[in-house]
Amino acid sequence: MKFSENWLREWVDPDLDREALAETLTMAGLEVDAVEAVAGEFSGVVVAEVLSVEPHPDADKLRVCQVSTGGDAPLQIVCGAPNVRAGMKAPLATVGGRVGDMKIRKAKLRGVPSHGMLCSARELGLSDDHQGLMDLPANAPVGRDLRDWLDLDDVAIEVDLTPNRGDCLGVEGIAREVGALTGTDLTPPRPVAVDETIDDVLPVEVQAPEACPRYLGRIIRGIDPQAQTPLWMQEKLRRSGLRSLGPVVDVTNYVMLELGQPMHAFDLAQISDAVVVRRANKGEKLTLLDEREVEL
Repeated sequence: MKFSENWLREWVDPDLDREALAETLTMAGLEVDAVEAVAGEFSGVVVAEVLSVEPHPDADKLRVCQVSTGGDAPLQIVCGAPNVRAGMKAPLATVGGRVGDMKIRKAKLRGVPSHGMLCSARELGLSDDHQGLMDLPANAPVGRDLRDWLDLDDVAIEVDLTPNRGDCLGVEGIAREVGALTGTDLTPPRPVAVDETIDDVLPVEVQAPEACPRYLGRIIRGIDPQAQTPLWMQEKLRRSGLRSLGPVVDVTNYVMLELGQPMHAFDLAQISDAVVVRRANKGEKLTLLDEREVEL
């Protein structure tokens, strides 16, 4: 089970430093295997907005950008990322800042001055994606320190769960253990109730009650599968070792990580009569989400 310290502290926040918290988890029988930073080493990186993009006069693969960090005058940045475009928001390492071992200085790239560096998620240790700049959401606050805005002074904690601790397969269960050991009250997020607006019901047939005593389902309409998952949710998933796969899958994974309740979303158009829960037939084949076919 992997989760971030900050996520756990949303549920229970004992007066313990990071090291003592890890010791408390181990005392609860949740042996801590690893504690890792959720971001690379960097400083002086802020949210920036690209105002304009022009071709570099002497380099086909470079672009000359005017970039705002909320100050009086824009900064000129030379950038080679293929996805740079006017109107996008991206991390900018400012002059005097650091990205890893590299100190950011004013420089000339093929004769054109550049006052900083627009960054990819990989350069900041936030992802393995190096296809282009980290594309921040439209509501990202220009000029805000990126580490502060995304709360990146956080760690991912990985615990080794024994088979009898299925109750700790979610942040809620782990928080309950920490609260009990430290005498700290839980502070669970308060969900906002969503009223039903449709009466649609899909039948569920459980043919193997000894293996699955209860199976619940619900029809939800009006979902835009192309929508962008909010960055705060993407970050919680990433810090738990999962990558964002789109809003539907992300929400089900988020619920599983927080509450320990496995979920799965089906395309209603692909279900003809009912959801049937049964044991596999011998030799039956199943195509997984990653398109691999397995024999059951």
